[in-house]
Amino acid sequence: MTTRRFSHDRFVCELDVELDSGRVRVTGRARDFNEAAVCLSARDPIEPGSKVAVHLRLVLDWGASEALMVPGMVAWLTPSEGMQQIGVVFNTLLPDVRQRLATLTRILHGQIALPAPPV
Repeated sequence: MTTRRFSHDRFVCELDVELDSGRVRVTGRARDFNEAAVCLSARDPIEPGSKVAVHLRLVLDWGASEALMVPGMVAWLTPSEGMQQIGVVFNTLLPDVRQRLATLTRILHGQIALPAPPV
């Protein structure tokens, strides 16, 4: 997993993301993530204004985390180099989801160490 810090507590990361509107499912890779929103690259578009369930999965060399589901809304869509960049803003979050997002953010910032892979 690689991360690079940006200003304003935003950073580049590699997370698998699935957006599910109930009618359309789009899979992609998150590139910009914070506790309020995610930007992802995907092959397929999804209409701005769509309410979605955002499934975030941290993928490591030795496995993947359980998916974290966060409710959101597609804020924008921009074609880019044969792909779609999709911005999703998270909706009002329940305390347990907010806590899990905060933990994911701390992992990606290197503030929480993950266990070493099994040998």
